[in-house]
Amino acid sequence: MNNRFLIDYDNPDAGIGHSMGIMNRAIKIAARNNLQFAYSEKQLQKSHKQSFRWNLKQSLRKLRGRCANETHNIGDDLNRMLDPKRILTSREDLEQKIKKGDVKVIELPEFEIHIPTNDQVDDEIYKAVDAFIQQHPGPDIAFKISNNRFGDYEYGPSRDWFIKAYTQAREHLPIPLIFDPKKINIAVHIRRGDLLPGRQFSDLSSRMLPDAWYLEILNTILSHSPRSVAIHIYSEGKDGRYHSETGAPFSWKERFQNTGYEVHEHIDSDFMGTFHHLLHADVLIGSKSGMSHLAGMLGDQVKLMPQMWHSYRGTNKLLELPSSIGDIDQQTIASHIKLNLR
Repeated sequence: MNNRFLIDYDNPDAGIGHSMGIMNRAIKIAARNNLQFAYSEKQLQKSHKQSFRWNLKQSLRKLRGRCANETHNIGDDLNRMLDPKRILTSREDLEQKIKKGDVKVIELPEFEIHIPTNDQVDDEIYKAVDAFIQQHPGPDIAFKISNNRFGDYEYGPSRDWFIKAYTQAREHLPIPLIFDPKKINIAVHIRRGDLLPGRQFSDLSSRMLPDAWYLEILNTILSHSPRSVAIHIYSEGKDGRYHSETGAPFSWKERFQNTGYEVHEHIDSDFMGTFHHLLHADVLIGSKSGMSHLAGMLGDQVKLMPQMWHSYRGTNKLLELPSSIGDIDQQTIASHIKLNLR
């Protein structure tokens, strides 16, 4: 076995996009340089609402006169999503070898990956890192990624690895689908939650697309659907209810009442179930979010996604759409649906 490893301790308590970008960075470096990525479940463990440690930390912040942070409430879901421990080298085992002196640790030079990444060229981004690793050709070496804030959000070269990991994880932890196989199931992922007025990241509210944007796309799809449709809305809301971009309560069921279309609202549903359904819908209408981006990259569904700061290079059945409703071409959407939806 090749006794050359890669280890990484960078694990910000961040959302899905940021967290998976950190993971993707390590997967790419290991693959490019024939290294074994030594993984620990600590790599993807995040805070959650029931965590005693998290709640204690927020209580201490309040006592010091600071605002309590909101948690993304992911907990151990990313480990359950991919189950990397099952397919990667154990970081704990490697650390024992390092402690005994059997493996030498060499720290990699720092590197930067700037957003937007749409035009990213991996050979340029990782040139210095690749050269450094090649300059240390010996066995029994663990290259350590230096702590930094840069993740890699381009999944074209690593897409197959993530798909394989997800598929194998579902064999051990299956998630049932609630979709009706007789219908075209449209999953609409609408980013709200912590971007709504009064929430922690409301300063990033420009990342929310208005309800009218989704309605424009939905109405066009419905007009050209070859068979019966079921619409599934996935979003984080407030007090269990969906809220529009303005913070006002809104009901998608009421919006489509008396139309004959089946509408389901999945508000504040669990991450694993939500992601699995975004991934396996017949049609995915996405948002400007890491969850949507990852589902769009890994899935084989028909995709209508907003243009954002990362590309969808490497995926298929994709139509990227502008954020401005006035710039959306209904005929382009209709053509995309007719070409890809059967």
